[in-house]
Amino acid sequence: MSRQDRLNPPQIDDVLPEFPVDGDRLQLDLRLGRLGLDKVAAAEEEKLRNGPRRRPTRRELTQLASKLYEARRGRDRMFEDKLFGEPAWDMLLALYCLPPRGEILTVTSLGYAANVAPSSATRWQKLLLGRDLIKRGPDISDGRQQLVALTDKGRVLMERYLIRLFYCQSVPKLDP
Repeated sequence: MSRQDRLNPPQIDDVLPEFPVDGDRLQLDLRLGRLGLDKVAAAEEEKLRNGPRRRPTRRELTQLASKLYEARRGRDRMFEDKLFGEPAWDMLLALYCLPPRGEILTVTSLGYAANVAPSSATRWQKLLLGRDLIKRGPDISDGRQQLVALTDKGRVLMERYLIRLFYCQSVPKLDP
């Protein structure tokens, strides 16, 4: 038997300090491991029930999409080209966040926005067209170009996803 086996460290759990009010109690209980995940989830659910979340504005969703888009472009600049790739997602993000900034996207510029070659851009756009997420139409000022935009279905799906991300960002933190 080693000396460590004979040591009797004090039981910290036996001594309960005085706790302040509910939010602080939850915080301390979490830090001390006294609550299980089911209790934490129930406490968060109760908070949400008592203080319902507001629906984010279109501007807030556009800002979130812009942050995602810019983060992806920054990542592409930092790592070697073509290391990461989700052209369809990049195209959807671009179609959601760039037009409110005044940027009108053509078939060609959408490929550039997604950082893919023109042939790849065309293939991905055909896929998105086939799933009714984007639409094309002639540019009235230049009939040689095709403009690209989200369909109603594409916009709704993007907004649903962005709303979920928005709520993840604005979840009340337990730390003071």
